Amino acid sequence: MLGRVDDPRRWSIASTYGLLNAGGGSWYWKPLRSLKPGSRVFAHVGGAGYVGIGQVTGELIALRDAKVEINGQLQPLLDQPHPGGGTWEGAESDDPEETEMVVAVEWLAKRTLDQAFWEKGLFASQVTVCKLRDEHTITTVESAFGLDAATS
Repeated sequence: MLGRVDDPRRWSIASTYGLLNAGGGSWYWKPLRSLKPGSRVFAHVGGAGYVGIGQVTGELIALRDAKVEINGQLQPLLDQPHPGGGTWEGAESDDPEETEMVVAVEWLAKRTLDQAFWEKGLFASQVTVCKLRDEHTITTVESAFGLDAATS
């Protein structure tokens, strides 16, 4: 699966806390429902390139209900510092057009935005999540991240 991170600030949250997140309306977060535990996901940040490969470890939940492991203990995500000093905008809202939704991911390999991988001919999409079927993209990105299809 391809997970598109629509805002570079979202990648700092995703990479720090082991998740993919979307907000700003149900049109953006509803595609995250297709990510099921065990699915492999390739994270792409528009304008930068591929920044991570991971394995989905949880179901879609509201960010306000998400817990992350901190020092070996599960803690509410909202109690954690927002990477980059931002705020958890919309996270506490019950309105599906304002709330943030997340899916837990174990990152097998990840990069900072300035180390994102991109080369001409790779697949990218404007959709938040889509099925990644392009074998050239899969093998090229896996190789760039030092992974292969057997790595889990």
